[in-house]
Amino acid sequence: MSDAPDAMPRPRLWSWNLSPFAGKARIALAIRGIEVELIEIDPVARPPRLAEINPANRVPVLEVGDRAITQSTAICEWAQETGTGPSLWPEDPIARAQARGLLRWVEDEIVTNFFLSMRKQVFGLDEAHDHPNLIANLRGALGKRWRPLDRMLTATDGPWLAGGADPSLADLAAMPVAVRLPQWLPDLAPDPVTVPAAAAWLAALSDHPAAVEVDRSGQPLAG
Repeated sequence: MSDAPDAMPRPRLWSWNLSPFAGKARIALAIRGIEVELIEIDPVARPPRLAEINPANRVPVLEVGDRAITQSTAICEWAQETGTGPSLWPEDPIARAQARGLLRWVEDEIVTNFFLSMRKQVFGLDEAHDHPNLIANLRGALGKRWRPLDRMLTATDGPWLAGGADPSLADLAAMPVAVRLPQWLPDLAPDPVTVPAAAAWLAALSDHPAAVEVDRSGQPLAG
């Protein structure tokens, strides 16, 4: 009889197909070669178990054994440290630190402006807190981000924000936008004539093999 310990159960990722942050976690785990059991929640009827493992009652959450990792970037960092696939960050320490700063910009200025506008369109404004023009303001802000993004991309030695041949997490975080924007709001896409690098960046993300993770759904689990 072997004295080897039992293998750890496959990690479980609590997810929602349309969440860009759950999508980011799915993408990072897939790139790093980590197989997970995917649990699909209904955001309108969230299972009680979700609040037990994440007091914020939000996805993504990664259960590894009897412990839970919350927040998409923390899950991606676990994948970076645990997986064996292509790295999510540049090897150079300065480039890696720059990429981490760019990740914050991409999520604040591109991902949030797009997906929050869609969320407010579908689920409605909070009349007590939201400005009546919030959706238009978010989409207007998104449109104004293509030019600075284009400048950042043209300053690198490749198609990605941190340069190099492979996308970093700063790029991959925008993959849900690259897939959903042409489907939902094509008129907001960057103009390939005026901001060609930004348009090419989104196209490269959409064509990346990991983009299939954006549409991946798990086993439904309702509240």
